[in-house]
Amino acid sequence: MSTQSSVSRRRFLRGATGAAAVAGVAVASGGARAQTTVEVAVGPGGSLVYEPAELYIQPGTEVRFVWESDNHNIVVEKQPEGAGWSGSEGGAGALYNEGHESVHTFETIGEYEYYCTPHRSAGMVATIIVNESGEAPAAADAGSSGPPPVPDAAKSLGVATIVGLFSTLGLAYFFLRYGGNYELED
Repeated sequence: MSTQSSVSRRRFLRGATGAAAVAGVAVASGGARAQTTVEVAVGPGGSLVYEPAELYIQPGTEVRFVWESDNHNIVVEKQPEGAGWSGSEGGAGALYNEGHESVHTFETIGEYEYYCTPHRSAGMVATIIVNESGEAPAAADAGSSGPPPVPDAAKSLGVATIVGLFSTLGLAYFFLRYGGNYELED
């Protein structure tokens, strides 16, 4: 059972105009990113870490720092120019306990490094990387574009080894072919 319907030029143009309008609205709303919220645990289970220690996010992401143990803070060590993140309230001297929360929306692309003042020497440091994808770069993008380079000394050693190998094989062939039993006359 087949019904054939013809599409007039006017009908096609109406459909195309409607589709273009919908696409335009979608593109315009895509320009303003939907804000997402990510949580970072401060001292989870009494440990001296931020979890996660390395976080990749997109610009416009809100990060909620939630204290899960006592006597911690967030001190910003490094951030992109013009970012303006001040870490936890009160600066390096103020400590907060379980249940405290601090929120910041990261807009500026770049790397943010931070630490906990009393536990920095114990390794309580972390990094937030803001990039367009919000994901860690693939291994190939991270600078490893293949096997490591071979040093010149290793190349020279390889050439010398091959020359020695062929010399030995050449001598073995010569002795096998022409004999190697030379007797000296008295």
